[in-house]
Amino acid sequence: MPRLTVIRAVLAGLLTVGLASAPALATPAAAAPDEPPDPLVVHLDTITPVLPRTGSVEITGTVTNVSDETFTRINLHAFSSSEPILTSPALAASAAVSSTEYVGERVTVPGTFFTVDTLEPGETADFSDSVPVDLLDATGDPGVYWIGVHALGDTPSTPRDAVADGRARTFIPARPKGNQVQEASVVLSIRGRVWFDEDGSIGGTERWARRLAEGGSLDGVLEMAESAGGVPYSFLVDPAVLWAVTRLANGNPPRSLEPDPNVPDQVPTETPTDDTGTASGQPTPTEAPSDEDAALATAAAAWVSRFQALAATRPVLALPFGDLDVSAAMRHDATRYPQAVARSIEVMTALSLPSVPTVAPGNDLISPEALAQLPEDTTVLLGDNAFGVRPDTSTSVVRLLGHKVVVTSTGAEAGGPGPTAATDPLALRQRLLSEAALRLVEKDTAPLVVALPTVWRGEDATSFFADLEQSWLELVPVTDVADRSATGLPADRLTYTEADAATELDASSFFAATRASDTATLMESVLSLQTTIEAQTRDEVLVTLSEQHRRRPGQARAGAERVTAALRADLARIRIEAPTAVTLSSDSGPLGATLVNDLDQPVEVQVEVTTDGGLILTGGGTRTLRPSARSVLRYEATATQPGVHKVRLAVTSVDGVPLGSTDQLPIRAARVSALIWIAMAAGALVLFGMIGYRLPGQIRARRAELAAADRLDLEDAADPAPDAASPDRPGGALPERP
Repeated sequence: MPRLTVIRAVLAGLLTVGLASAPALATPAAAAPDEPPDPLVVHLDTITPVLPRTGSVEITGTVTNVSDETFTRINLHAFSSSEPILTSPALAASAAVSSTEYVGERVTVPGTFFTVDTLEPGETADFSDSVPVDLLDATGDPGVYWIGVHALGDTPSTPRDAVADGRARTFIPARPKGNQVQEASVVLSIRGRVWFDEDGSIGGTERWARRLAEGGSLDGVLEMAESAGGVPYSFLVDPAVLWAVTRLANGNPPRSLEPDPNVPDQVPTETPTDDTGTASGQPTPTEAPSDEDAALATAAAAWVSRFQALAATRPVLALPFGDLDVSAAMRHDATRYPQAVARSIEVMTALSLPSVPTVAPGNDLISPEALAQLPEDTTVLLGDNAFGVRPDTSTSVVRLLGHKVVVTSTGAEAGGPGPTAATDPLALRQRLLSEAALRLVEKDTAPLVVALPTVWRGEDATSFFADLEQSWLELVPVTDVADRSATGLPADRLTYTEADAATELDASSFFAATRASDTATLMESVLSLQTTIEAQTRDEVLVTLSEQHRRRPGQARAGAERVTAALRADLARIRIEAPTAVTLSSDSGPLGATLVNDLDQPVEVQVEVTTDGGLILTGGGTRTLRPSARSVLRYEATATQPGVHKVRLAVTSVDGVPLGSTDQLPIRAARVSALIWIAMAAGALVLFGMIGYRLPGQIRARRAELAAADRLDLEDAADPAPDAASPDRPGGALPERP
């Protein structure tokens, strides 16, 4: 029971009846945490559930030596209080007192106590005791009494004294007088934190193995239910817990992008090949489960079968999937509530179990705003601590803000007093019986509705229902109580303080969940075939919005962020590969890039091109890629300005949402300006003009030279050349004509 709940109950008791109504009530200890632990730990296994008018009270249990010394001659004495506790608030205050406070005299008559001769360090011994009721201090008047056992022994360092070396105590109601019958409704809760690992499998498998093992909390609640026989009870379940155990039974599969098998005409993708036709992306062989995983799967499957068999004949109240923090959801993201309810219905339908949509906050409180927004057909369970004063109703049902509300007993849910754990099955049973008996004392005919906690300590839950079968107590299903007439209450009777609101999950938890959901939607839009990735992610993020995470909201946000990161990493596996650099030989030219799909499913994407404005790229378009495939994208680049231009390529969905992969490259444009071309053209005109101007004259001159040469040749032919040795030529030979 949360400390705030205890404080509320205590204050209610003080305002209603005062401490004087409980003569046996001791002053609460202020320094209980500083008390040294007892060297002997006493645990009560069984006890006569109701104080009889005659006969004996039977008690059995164990005593364990947790010290470093050997104890000898350990006597285990029963004790009881003398005056009864008469009201429920006084009982709540009594449960909060220190375990060292005096509440009654021990019975020391020979033959009425059990002796353990020797108990070595670490050893445990069983004991049993039968104490005549007339030797107990209890008067037997209507009400509730303290009862328990003190252990006193000797050690070499400490002789026996009057201070108990070990103790255990609980409450015991006197057998009510007359023929009055009190109704009670017992609700067995199956709820708890559910974690997912980064790959989408159920996390904390070692913890699940402990919970499912014999004596674990999940095993214990079914043990208790199976021991009920024909005694009526109801289940209050978080379908996320049931779904988690079911997944463990199926081998705890991870998150998957495989096509939804329920969608017709989705042909599985063939073995993918790359552009060369070579097989790629070969499937990874499935590894055989370890011995631990196989054992966990077996235990989980057996548990699910047991639960289905039990729940098939009992009312089942289904919480919003993940045990949603309803007050926080209605404040920050109201869409999560109908989503969680719908998912719960799906899970219960898959298990072939009818269920009733229910809101039952773990701390028994709800904000008025949240209550007002709930659908009218929702069954609502709130604790009596949700009201300034416990509602005066003969049916335990009130109508508030347009809704019927079943009022539960936070006192009975709080369990027994220390040093025994409050959630010990025997402690819870005795508190329930005591609260029921006090309603008869107070002439309160309203049924006692008790939603039991989920953490069971010990392995003796099987005796819980057996000892609830009392002639003055009638157990009824909670659905019967919910169908009864309701007493109207004004809205201001519902108390919800700023301190209560401060315990809710804050907006950041819902923002983190929304980011994960949006990323899953993006993934679904990219995949060519319809999958269940959005549904898988919905389960993963809903459990991060559980009120079970109120004490550690940072861990819940981290869980949602892990989902987002994992999906983003998958989206980034669809990537673009661009060349290092490109140079255009003119003002335009081709450009190629490679789009790669490293996922094992086909995708449909596009590539978004961003430039600095001096370059235009056309081409690309939407591409469908097979698993582990590559595709070449071809673009036409056109430069509008010379120089080096930066180009960014980003993979996006068909709707243009970035997937994460980008690449950049520089493109150099080798384009000359128009003025240069004009200058070059003008130069060409001048060149060819000069050629045209000078070429005819050069041709005429050449022709004249050739004509003169021809005349000289004719003259030489007509006048033979003289002999080279002619005396008419001085110097001998004639010079050659050029």
